[in-house]
Amino acid sequence: MDKTIAFMIGDPAGIGPEITVKCLRDYKIDENVRILLVGDKKSFDRALSITGSELNVEVVDEDRIDGAAGRYLFLDVPAGTEEIPFGSVSPVAGACVYESLKKIMKLIDEKKVGGFVFAPFNKEAMKLGGCPYSSELEMFKDHFHRQDVNGEINYLAPIWTNRVTSHIAVKDIASYIVKDRVMASILFLDEEMKRFGLKNPRIAVAALNPHGGEKGLFGTEEIEHIAPAVEQAASRGVDVSGPFPADTIFLRVRKGEFDGVLSMYHDQGQVATKLLGFDSGVTIHGGMPVAIATCAHGTAFDIAGTGKASANALTEALKVVLTSLEKED
Repeated sequence: MDKTIAFMIGDPAGIGPEITVKCLRDYKIDENVRILLVGDKKSFDRALSITGSELNVEVVDEDRIDGAAGRYLFLDVPAGTEEIPFGSVSPVAGACVYESLKKIMKLIDEKKVGGFVFAPFNKEAMKLGGCPYSSELEMFKDHFHRQDVNGEINYLAPIWTNRVTSHIAVKDIASYIVKDRVMASILFLDEEMKRFGLKNPRIAVAALNPHGGEKGLFGTEEIEHIAPAVEQAASRGVDVSGPFPADTIFLRVRKGEFDGVLSMYHDQGQVATKLLGFDSGVTIHGGMPVAIATCAHGTAFDIAGTGKASANALTEALKVVLTSLEKED
């Protein structure tokens, strides 16, 4: 087996384990790819029962992953001795997720896995479980020394989006919209789209202010920072245009004029993509040593344990990581 993907099963109190089972049960993966499941084995077995599924896994220790013969391996990170109840924030479940992430990052450092997919987890639970970071992105940035990464990439086939600012207060957004940061975000999105298989990505950049600022009538960020960044990126060979008013840019993308959008802040891009396809959106943590992707939705505590949750978005995340592995070949 020459390709191994780490697959964290998510928060035991949410839908993560059951959609992991559904994803692996229903999606045909190339026989040269091996899956290393990571998380609470009890929760995984419970998910098999809930979904009426069977999946033969070989339980392994961290030090013998390379020598394991199975196609589906399992690195057990126990979430305590008791079964985690569904549907509520659990510090024990959060601690399990935090420990799972640390183990996977170590495996990435050791080059034992070539990609990473994870099912949803609850950030509050992880914080209560001892994690000092506000999100997994901040954890990845710190561990892999990528503080220059501004935010996650979102993918809703065939549309790619990234943002200049991510998890910050709305009142602070304008102070972050400066030429160098916008320029770096354009180059980052172009690089990552190429990394995941697009040869000549076409990128549209959104304006910050309504109607693009109306030539400075209400806001000058477009004139002073965004447009100059677009021009400089274009001079480096990036196929980039803008800034365009954010309220119409996704209409043009949907028509096929562009492959990706750089938005200025979190909800500017997220509202549009989630309306276009909430059940199949993917979040990509670009700029890391291996491809890292997850579904763009959360733990869905309200339906956890019912077997109703769809694995569509998680399957799309797996496809994205598999595409990156194929490109490396």
